Amino acid sequence: MSGDGARMRIVVGCQPEPRGQDALALGMVLARQLGAGVLLAHVRPPASPGAGVGAVDAEWRAFLREQAHRLLDDAEARLCGWAPDLPVERAITSNRGSGRGLARIAEKHGAALVVLGPAPGGRAARVAVGSTADQLLHGSPVPVALAPRGFADHPPARIARCTIAWQRDPNTSGVLGCGAEFARRLDADLRLLTLVLRPVRLYSGKQHQAAEHQVLRAAREQARQDLGAAIADLDVSVDGETAEGDDVRTALDTVTWADDLLICASSTVGPVKRVFVGDVSHKIVRNARTPVMVLPRGVRATIWNGA
Repeated sequence: MSGDGARMRIVVGCQPEPRGQDALALGMVLARQLGAGVLLAHVRPPASPGAGVGAVDAEWRAFLREQAHRLLDDAEARLCGWAPDLPVERAITSNRGSGRGLARIAEKHGAALVVLGPAPGGRAARVAVGSTADQLLHGSPVPVALAPRGFADHPPARIARCTIAWQRDPNTSGVLGCGAEFARRLDADLRLLTLVLRPVRLYSGKQHQAAEHQVLRAAREQARQDLGAAIADLDVSVDGETAEGDDVRTALDTVTWADDLLICASSTVGPVKRVFVGDVSHKIVRNARTPVMVLPRGVRATIWNGA
């Protein structure tokens, strides 16, 4: 099947199974919900030089080409088995960095986002970031969605809610509008989530404990105020929630997830209009128990216009 030039495209990075299935499943769910087409993409290593100057090892090049097409054949067959009416396109490129190659494919084809599966060896039901995802998370021109390990085992029929990991910062204000617009396009509920991390306990005396409790109370109150202000700025129905823990992982583990897509902002120190995960967002990505989408820095809701 071929895609419509005016249709939103979702790039799905095709990797060897089983992790490739997780990306396919998430790409399928998002594409069906958004009325988008899927662009199956694979980045093969560049052909190695032959013995002569400027020569290329023809056999090695043919082998790489055959492997790439076989991988995409398998991915397309599986995807069409799951969703026969889904428009599917294919793209193959060569690059020393698979993440950089996928980013270039997304840019070339005007894709709305890139979907990737977990790296090998990750924890079950968690996102695992490998070298491909790391490259995308530090330079993709479009949002990057990551599927947790095992997502394809029981994929939801639809994304029921978009949860925006929200921390007040004037440089990330566009995340609210972009996340709200994406939720609208998915016809999904919207929730803002702020993590409140307890201060590190350095001393055990009562005086120090009292000071720590005071800092924590102030952080809780500030989080509630920030959430209230953010909700007031959004002209849509939205819930607000805080999650508390000693670190990002324990805070996230207190949250109830129900077929959510967790949306994160890029770091404010990265290049504008590129994805660049900071320390907190990186910890959120690695400890999420639901698919995660990271938005480029300086993103605006208009990113979805015309897609």
